[in-house]
Amino acid sequence: MERPEAAPIDLHCHSYYSDGRASPAELLQAALTLGVRTLALTDHDNARGVREGRELAAALGIELIPAVELTCRWDATGAPPFDSDIDVLGYFVDVDSPIFLELEQSVTADMRRRIQARCDLLARSGCAVSLEDVDAANPRYTGALPLVDALVTRGCERDFREGLLLLDLHRDDVPVSRLSIDRAIAAIRQCGGVAVLAHPTLVRWRGGLLDARAVSQLVDMGLGGIEIYHHRLDAAARAHFLAIARQFDLAISGGSDEHGWPTGFPRLGNQPITRSMVNALRARSHPKPG
Repeated sequence: MERPEAAPIDLHCHSYYSDGRASPAELLQAALTLGVRTLALTDHDNARGVREGRELAAALGIELIPAVELTCRWDATGAPPFDSDIDVLGYFVDVDSPIFLELEQSVTADMRRRIQARCDLLARSGCAVSLEDVDAANPRYTGALPLVDALVTRGCERDFREGLLLLDLHRDDVPVSRLSIDRAIAAIRQCGGVAVLAHPTLVRWRGGLLDARAVSQLVDMGLGGIEIYHHRLDAAARAHFLAIARQFDLAISGGSDEHGWPTGFPRLGNQPITRSMVNALRARSHPKPG
């Protein structure tokens, strides 16, 4: 592998427009301080942070890649409903296109429906938490981590870690995402982007690790890359997925997956991402003519 750039590159991070702690401006300022000059803001299911932060990024001399991380499901994995969420990253997406804006509205509404169902489950078990409590925790995005914050604020649990454990106790009846992985990949491509499978070790393929036969199904759907340089992949997993990426001529991506919590940005820019990786993703995107 080539040596990483002198200026760090990060292709996976989150703001408070999904489950991050920081505003886009705070994230960009942290990137500037750490020397990161190319950044993909990959909030879950929306690109409001990209649209808000791009003017500041330009002023700071940071290339802000328009991106998103879509929450979807892949029925073929054989995973139980509570473990069915799969994340697909989209890079160089036209986040202002009518197709994307419609997708954004649909998937964020679906996530809100799912969090409402989780609130109902918790309330029936004796923990009186509501969707309004989740909105108070983060009025910008209705998701699992704001729900955990709401549980702590309501006194259902003492801290964030215990709140996560409480969610796990009531996960069996949580509704699955309405967005299938083939539709997620197709939507990213329709919006001019390249679709990349995020942190592939989190995808349980019929009880085990994704193999080449499984990835071939995603390639047939239009997958363009795999995220390999991520803190959840050890050396063995990286070697496994690098071999698969080469087999199917997939682009390689990676990033810190920085959320800025509980405080600070300890991982931002810490993965060995190179300019050639960025260029390969750009080359596989599908810009609209004119």
